[in-house]
Amino acid sequence: MAETEPPPRDTEKGHADLAQLNRRLSEVEGRRQKQRMEAAGPATNRRSLGKAWSLAIEMVAAVGVSVFIGWWLDRWLETAPFGVVGFALLGVAAAMWIAIRTGMAMNRQAMEDEQSAPDADDKKGT
Repeated sequence: MAETEPPPRDTEKGHADLAQLNRRLSEVEGRRQKQRMEAAGPATNRRSLGKAWSLAIEMVAAVGVSVFIGWWLDRWLETAPFGVVGFALLGVAAAMWIAIRTGMAMNRQAMEDEQSAPDADDKKGT
């Protein structure tokens, strides 16, 4: 039997086809990402706003409760103004810790959401 050779390929045409395919694939991926962001936009903004208000209230409460405790101790022990100043500093430190902890949790959640987003699209079949 005679072996037949495959027809010669036009490599330039093949590269042009691959470049066009890559461009079209990038466009589709860009549209999908834009649709995902638009779909999650309002809910994500409301959630972020809620977290921001919660953080602000927690920080003010930490400082306020600490100052109240310092004031109460100053009245009870007659050590004014050391209790207020000391507990105010403690309240500011607690507020900063709350802000750092919340920021780290939000960052961790964002990374988890980013990693799970492509998996969710694959399961949907889109």
